[in-house]
Amino acid sequence: MSSKKVKLTPEQKEKLLRNIWLLHDGRWFLKSVEQFGFDTATKLNLAVVKSIARTEIKQLLAETDFGEVRDIKDLQALMEVASPLYFPEEHKYEFKIVDNNTFVGHVLECYVHKMMSKAGTTAIHQCAAKMRFDSWCQAMGLDGEVINEKNTNNCNGTCEIIFKIKW
Repeated sequence: MSSKKVKLTPEQKEKLLRNIWLLHDGRWFLKSVEQFGFDTATKLNLAVVKSIARTEIKQLLAETDFGEVRDIKDLQALMEVASPLYFPEEHKYEFKIVDNNTFVGHVLECYVHKMMSKAGTTAIHQCAAKMRFDSWCQAMGLDGEVINEKNTNNCNGTCEIIFKIKW
């Protein structure tokens, strides 16, 4: 038995947890495809995204004492906290407030598209971004819509996700 003491920095712990979550997500989907077929695995994946999205944003709001999202600047501030937490480092994006009711997330390099391209499944994969952000808005009690006109098969790894909120 070794008497070595292993210590991890907070950064190492975060990296390990992020990596295992991404591996878990990908392997869960792969095993679901093997067991149930691509269509059923996709339906299951979208249902899970819808459900977990509400939970992840509610937990973030509670953990940070953020309070309510009352205007478009609050939405941007929350997205700037949530995105680096919930998106992989390889997912590149930028945000822009268009007006008092419109917020846009520009996906510059989509991590999911990159992984689906490697797997050769961009033609049949269903992007879950709109569903995820719809669920975030619902969980935050926001009245509005999320618009994403692209899908994995026609985005080429970039898109705009538009939040139209009625305050």
